Amino acid sequence: MVKKIFSVEQILTLLLVFVPIAIGAELFFHAPMFVFVASAIAIIPLAGYMGRATEHLATHAGEGLGGILNAAFGNAAELIIAIAALRAGSNTDIKPSTKPLLTWGPRCCSLAALPF
Repeated sequence: MVKKIFSVEQILTLLLVFVPIAIGAELFFHAPMFVFVASAIAIIPLAGYMGRATEHLATHAGEGLGGILNAAFGNAAELIIAIAALRAGSNTDIKPSTKPLLTWGPRCCSLAALPF
């Protein structure tokens, strides 16, 4: 029998230390590989907390609005990566992932017209 040493909540909390490490690495060290690894690890707990917050909102908002929230925040990581790539000037890196982002905008506009 395997004994759990850390819970998921504790692991997410421990990984939050990589958020300031990634920011500090970008500002002071300028080592691209270290910044990338620290940022990749830092986004794990942030995505976990964002998912939990979305689930919490969905339980209070109802199934319809909860589904819209889950779909909207499910694409947040793609949107953040696309914006970072555009700011870095590498628009060829985001071409494969722009279709889901471009189709999400019209969906939001059409859903905004619906009465809730």
